Amino acid sequence: MKVLMILPDGSLPVANKWFWLASEWANLGVVTIVVHCLIGVRDRLDDKRRRLEVLNVELEQSNVELAAREEEIAHQNEELQSQTEELEQQSEELRQQAEELEQQGSDLQELNRELMRREKGLETLLHSGRWMRGDMSESYVMSGVCQAALQILDDVAVAEVVAVRKGAYEVWGDCGFGMRGRMDDGITFEQAFGCLAAESERTAGLDDIRQRSDLRFPASRAGRPLVAAIASPVWYEGEVVATLCIYSVEPREWTEHDFSITEWLASQGALALQSIRVQKELETRRRDAENAALQKSQFLAAVSHDVRTPANAISLLAELVERATTDPQQSHRIPELARSLWANARSLVDLVSDVLDLTRLDSGAADLHLTEFPLLELIDAEVFQAETTAVGKGLTIAKVVPSHSVRLLTDRTKLKRVIANLLSNAVKFTERGGVRVECTVGEEVRISIADTGIGIPGDAVDKVFDEFFQLRNPERNREKGAGLGLAICRRLVATLGCTLSLDSVVGAGSTFTLIIPKELVAKPVIADAENSPEARRDHRMQGLRVLLVEDNQVTRAAVEELLSGEGAKVTAAGDGQSALAFLENANFDVLLLDLNLPDMDGAGVLQRVSESGQVLHRKIVISGDARPERLIEVTKLGADEVLAKPVSLARIRAAILKDGASSDQNGLSTTT
Repeated sequence: MKVLMILPDGSLPVANKWFWLASEWANLGVVTIVVHCLIGVRDRLDDKRRRLEVLNVELEQSNVELAAREEEIAHQNEELQSQTEELEQQSEELRQQAEELEQQGSDLQELNRELMRREKGLETLLHSGRWMRGDMSESYVMSGVCQAALQILDDVAVAEVVAVRKGAYEVWGDCGFGMRGRMDDGITFEQAFGCLAAESERTAGLDDIRQRSDLRFPASRAGRPLVAAIASPVWYEGEVVATLCIYSVEPREWTEHDFSITEWLASQGALALQSIRVQKELETRRRDAENAALQKSQFLAAVSHDVRTPANAISLLAELVERATTDPQQSHRIPELARSLWANARSLVDLVSDVLDLTRLDSGAADLHLTEFPLLELIDAEVFQAETTAVGKGLTIAKVVPSHSVRLLTDRTKLKRVIANLLSNAVKFTERGGVRVECTVGEEVRISIADTGIGIPGDAVDKVFDEFFQLRNPERNREKGAGLGLAICRRLVATLGCTLSLDSVVGAGSTFTLIIPKELVAKPVIADAENSPEARRDHRMQGLRVLLVEDNQVTRAAVEELLSGEGAKVTAAGDGQSALAFLENANFDVLLLDLNLPDMDGAGVLQRVSESGQVLHRKIVISGDARPERLIEVTKLGADEVLAKPVSLARIRAAILKDGASSDQNGLSTTT
């Protein structure tokens, strides 16, 4: 403690002054030291504060990082917890999968056993499925299907395929009845369980036969009785033809699986049945095709022979005629040679025409041209034609026809040819006695042509309608024809919708009967005077103006000469333009027109004639093109008649002089 001494006057003593000063300096030094220490402490404190601030910052950063770490750890803990839960769930799923695998393993074992059964059944089907061969029997294949059924389905003892037959219990195949076989207990199809599947056209199952006292099951001679059954229909061409029946010796509740297998096996049976029958049909068709090819070869050989024979005769006769014209001593033979030449040419033309007719009929190109006409007139005309040949052989033709008129509505030309061929054959193959033509009318019209000829053996009755078949004519004598007449008749009769039958006794004769159905008979009329032969007027060709249009020079010259010989005035043109020029400069009564001209179609000539307004008594087309569409075309252009080549003078004259000719539905009269 510092003590100051103060004088009474208030001043300090000198000593005290210096002491005081020293004290002050000491205090000041102390203060300075203290201040300096304080400043040092403050600096140290500031330094520590700064360090502490840095540490606080670092601590705060560490806290932030620690908080982040804690958050991350918490998140990881959540993920670990979630993974733990997932692992627990997966563990549960694995346990369930293990149980399922265990169940699937059991199911696979059962499925494997079933697959083995099916494999064995399929092997059986494949073995019996060689039904793709045509020689495999239906019974063998159906028994294979039954065997497969027993191998595929569990707890079944017997299987059978039963045909759907009223009353009869016809088994196509079976399996499981044992060595001693099945019992024949007189069961009918209506009593069988398979009848239910056939009637309902669906698969049916019966758990216990005691539920249906009206049904009966088949039974084996040895073994337990059958109690349950399942049956499925077997289809063929849209109809149930059989049923596959599978039986069990124990009551059984049939499952959907059993229904599916049974239906599948029934479909296999249907496929087998179809394959067998298709193969058999193909085999039949193959044999038919081979026979047809053989017949075609024989047909061509016969045609070749029959064409060469008259062609060769024509060539030789032409040479003889040429020699006779240059040798006066042989000139008297010219008429005879000409007749022989004409006969052979006619024979060749007839043969070619018959072959063409056969081809046209077989190709389905035989269209019907319906007309209404009197049948008795047609029969009279054909009998008149045949009488010339019959009288020459010393034969008679008796005719028995109804007293009243009979009119038909059909193709007159085709029916005429059938009757003509039958009459011609009757006269041709009869040497003694005669021919009888009889027409009877009831619900149908029957035309019988009977002869007293050689007759036809029973084994040849069906063959006489084949091409080139000629009984007792191995040398193919052309005087007995080419053997195509009856073949053509058979096709024409089918085209007309009629039937043709044959009755024959060897040595006594043959009777061909043509049956015309009532649908072709027109309503009867009281009189037919207009179309009777007596009502026809006698026309003459004297002075008729005829324009002949024909590009073939030989044909043109021959027709011109023949018509001129009949008194007609013939103008001939070789092409269409020449014909049109003649028509513009002169008037004609008759136009004879060929269709196939070198410069234009004959239809064009008809068109120009129609447009010109020139009136012609008859417009007659002569052509080798007698197709139905061609006939319709020329009819629309005004043609009155078509003559199919080859033609004779008699046919041309008849066509020119025809008055009130019958026509078909197109207004066209066609002559062949």
